Amino acid sequence: MNDLGRRQTAGLVEAGLALASELDIDALLQRIADLAGELVGARYAAVGVVGDDGLLVRFVYSGIDEEAAKEIGDPPHGRGLLGVLIEGGRPMRMRKISEHPDSYAFPHNHPPMNSFLGVPIVIRNRVFGRLYLTEKEGGEEFSKDDERIAMTLAAQAGVAIENANLLEEVKARGDELAVLEERDRISKELHDGVIQAIYSVGLSLQGTMGLVDRDTEATKRRLNEAIGTLDDVVRDVRSYIFALQPKSVEERGLRNAIEELAKDLEVNALVEVKLEIDDFALDAISESSKGDVIQIIREIFSNIARHALANEVTLTCSLEEEQVAIVIKGDGVGFDPETVARGHGLTNIEERVERLGGSIEVTPCSPKGMLQVISVPRTES
Repeated sequence: MNDLGRRQTAGLVEAGLALASELDIDALLQRIADLAGELVGARYAAVGVVGDDGLLVRFVYSGIDEEAAKEIGDPPHGRGLLGVLIEGGRPMRMRKISEHPDSYAFPHNHPPMNSFLGVPIVIRNRVFGRLYLTEKEGGEEFSKDDERIAMTLAAQAGVAIENANLLEEVKARGDELAVLEERDRISKELHDGVIQAIYSVGLSLQGTMGLVDRDTEATKRRLNEAIGTLDDVVRDVRSYIFALQPKSVEERGLRNAIEELAKDLEVNALVEVKLEIDDFALDAISESSKGDVIQIIREIFSNIARHALANEVTLTCSLEEEQVAIVIKGDGVGFDPETVARGHGLTNIEERVERLGGSIEVTPCSPKGMLQVISVPRTES
């Protein structure tokens, strides 16, 4: 993979992480505009957000400094060519902007712009905005690959916009406690679900770098899988916001969701994962608890991938008298739960287990590895 390809891969992962951790809409949109220009090799980039009247209500640009922006004057409102792009809701690539019949002349002091790429920011089948890129490096036209990368970033921008709008609705209620609780909930859901999923994509993309020159088909397959995972992340974020269970649990069932996490761990961390799951035990977990259960397992698997250097991991799920026992054992590097530096991960796991009315025991194994036992109350049959 060439240097541009490596920057694009790293940039897509960075954009996803920015989405998961940044709750300020303006800062996040600015990051996306900056990354978009860098990844596709565009001198100028911008993210426009559309209001109810079809005009742009937010316009965040990259590549033009503040002094030049002041000389240009007011940002665009979404008329002319930009209006066509907003209404159409489809990607558009052009060799020269001036060749389009709806193109307006640029304002005085506006830098010259020729090549153009615009992609929609779509949420729930509605165009909420656009990602604009102009002046391809070297005077070339934007390619189909550029369009694909821009579409991925536009999907991330769409999630960011929806998150910000929902947070603003919460703030409008005027209940400071509700706002704090909502921010805390979203923060935990993003960390446990979105960041871990995107971290998995990052590992997969890093592994793909070694395949580029040796196996083109495998490279394409891995890239398509990564894009598919990002699509799932987009849907999951919406589910988290509305206090729903993650898509993998809702649509595929808890067993399949666990199997997918195990597969990701095997592929991305080169760990052999053995599953011993009693379906009666899974059925004994309440529907309202399954979302938390899968996020706990996701967090533990993510910690193993990042820190444990394990060769083998075993997950068992069994029924006991009053509870369901989920036991995860790894043979990698262990740690002392009493003295280890604690981040969001361990704290979130404990809070989720407590919310379920269950318990968790974390014990170092001899001579190496960790044993983590999660107990979840079983539902009444």
